[in-house]
Amino acid sequence: MSGLKVGEQFPEGVAFQYIPHQEETADFKVCGIPIKYDTAKEFKDKKVVIVSIPGAFTPTCSASHLPGYIEHKDELKAKGVDQVIFLAYNDPFVMSGWGKANNIKDDFIV
Repeated sequence: MSGLKVGEQFPEGVAFQYIPHQEETADFKVCGIPIKYDTAKEFKDKKVVIVSIPGAFTPTCSASHLPGYIEHKDELKAKGVDQVIFLAYNDPFVMSGWGKANNIKDDFIV
């Protein structure tokens, strides 16, 4: 399978587990409950940037990959980007912890 080209539709039938940010689970000592993130539903009629990373909490990802997207969040929104999705091999609990550690508090960066 080759990669997607800009403007191509994401394949149907792709889903992953995700823990959305919620104020009641914002503390590191509290875990949220994973939900199914159905890309066909969530990506419909949206411009989405998908970033594949080796792993949450790795030095390169934490120091180089994520910070640029956080820093340029408003610019991405101004260009019509609806969401930035980070995909990694980690389970949803690790990805949620990584989001908390990096102060991700909305659904723009997932």
